[in-house]
Amino acid sequence: MDIDTLALGLTELIAPFLPLLMGGGNGGDAHTEGAPDSVTLVWSRLAPHIEKDGAAKAAVLEVASSPKDIDARAGLRTHLRKLLTDSPALVKAIRPLVDRSKGAMPAPRAGPNWRDLLGRDDRLVERLEMISLLRAGEDPAEVAKAFGTDTSRLFRMNVAFSLAGAAGLLSEEGIGNWIDRLDTAEPILRRLDMIRLVRSGNPVDLVARQYDALPEYVERINRRFAKEGVLGIVTEDELDRFQSLHPPTIRVCSYNLHGTHDGAPHRLRRLARGFAEIDVHAAVFQEVVKEGAADDSGVQASQWASAMTGYHYQSHFAYCHQFMEKYPEGVAVSTRCPVKNERTIDLTLLREGLKPTMPRNALALETEIHGRKVVFASVHLDHNADPEVRLAQGEKLAAELRPCEEGAWASVLAGDFNDVESSPVMEYLKSMGYRDAYRARHRDSGNTFPAGDALSRIDYILVKGRVTIVSSGLLADDPSLSDHIGIFAEIR
Repeated sequence: MDIDTLALGLTELIAPFLPLLMGGGNGGDAHTEGAPDSVTLVWSRLAPHIEKDGAAKAAVLEVASSPKDIDARAGLRTHLRKLLTDSPALVKAIRPLVDRSKGAMPAPRAGPNWRDLLGRDDRLVERLEMISLLRAGEDPAEVAKAFGTDTSRLFRMNVAFSLAGAAGLLSEEGIGNWIDRLDTAEPILRRLDMIRLVRSGNPVDLVARQYDALPEYVERINRRFAKEGVLGIVTEDELDRFQSLHPPTIRVCSYNLHGTHDGAPHRLRRLARGFAEIDVHAAVFQEVVKEGAADDSGVQASQWASAMTGYHYQSHFAYCHQFMEKYPEGVAVSTRCPVKNERTIDLTLLREGLKPTMPRNALALETEIHGRKVVFASVHLDHNADPEVRLAQGEKLAAELRPCEEGAWASVLAGDFNDVESSPVMEYLKSMGYRDAYRARHRDSGNTFPAGDALSRIDYILVKGRVTIVSSGLLADDPSLSDHIGIFAEIR
């Protein structure tokens, strides 16, 4: 007796008595009185294994509540097959008991077929009968032949019934598989449908026949999916294809959020949509503010982006000053990558007594992308009329970042520099190895301030490292969102 036959025999043996064995089907105290001794003996060997498997116990309770339910029995049979497959010792102990207990199984009830009572000409009843025979283990080809149809239609009906019950069989249009409306040659979709059918109680053999596969293959992908999710059923060839479509690049953007900008409702949501559309690894923000009990604006934008992309963005904040004595303002880096060595860099105490108009800090942190160290820094240089102040801030910033950049694949310094590209601070940073990502891909234009009628270019993404700047551009030129235009860059 093979495992499948043993699981079927075991199911048919214990199913009629599970209401007694499981205390009425509600998980209460079991009562063996009324159950044959042979069934009780089988149950005593089986019960400890079921108790350890939550899914198997749930299947047992379902049959205990509805012992005659064909779908419930099919689900139990699937879980018993798995228990038996995983435990050769259990098979050895229980096989002879099932053989000796066949006499305890209830005899088939004599009388007319249920179709005779309901009407053989009813198309819905006919379809239900086909599914009943299919799920009882009859050969699909024989069932299809008996009802004058083909196995493809038979399998579609089985899927429709799994999805919507009898309602799925009311019309030929309803007898369809969701995968039929997609690319049926797409292997990952086929695997997911096989897994779904098995988990809805369809026998493994039946699912294998429907998809022209071996039962061992169906069981294998089901186990992998249970352990690793969708990634468990993806092949190396498919991973290679994914990597060819999504090469190992780094995408970053920068926005000056303009404090408590009086914009349209859901302003931060609309801003987040800009960097969510390009799936950035990191977004750097300036003029990040916190008002009242709400999260700061960087956190709120990150939450919107997380909901839009499915990634988990976390915002890291560095305080700079109280803007107009009203609310705390600072800079932030929002990233979906693991962060370490986060540090705040003081840009207030400068050389030779130079003083910014208000206290300033930059925020730097290390991440790992594609297995390589990447440094991101968000900066908002002072708006002092003296360009020497910003140059001093740039010098201090570059010196403080140097230890962080050791061993890094790339270092990305971005934000609102409050100065044009020919200014002393920008020329100094270029001399320190930083490249202007926008200018690397565009000969002219790129103005970022003020939004709506940009006259100046004061926002930059600067990149250091042996990397290629693949693309760059502007984002969200909308005065209702911010007085700055956002920028983005992709590097490889």
